[in-house]
Amino acid sequence: MNKNNLMVVLAGLILASLVLSACGSTEKNGFPTGKFIKAGETDYGLKFNDDGTFSVFQGETTYVTGTYKADDKIFTETSNDGGCDSNVSFNYTFDGSKLTFRYVGDATKDATCSGRYADFNNVTYTLSK
Repeated sequence: MNKNNLMVVLAGLILASLVLSACGSTEKNGFPTGKFIKAGETDYGLKFNDDGTFSVFQGETTYVTGTYKADDKIFTETSNDGGCDSNVSFNYTFDGSKLTFRYVGDATKDATCSGRYADFNNVTYTLSK
């Protein structure tokens, strides 16, 4: 392959990687970041940012914001402005498009935090494109 062809192929690979990284999620400590829509909804979901912050939204309205950490398939909400206790942990799975949360321990102990209970008690979200 001559030098010009190699440069064209290399430029194409760089462009393709930039396009792919602009779509979808990235991962922070293995946890996916990006905007996720709750199963059965069209504009309600969760947004996880690379800086360890998250928000719960519907359309343009933000209901709750907070912080999180994620390690070894465990997501822990470390703070929130919704009035619920923090440091609540969830097992999570992510298959590249679907993100599912399940409480670590007894979910009913968090039932008084009705919003989080409804959003994280064995709930699946789909990565928004």
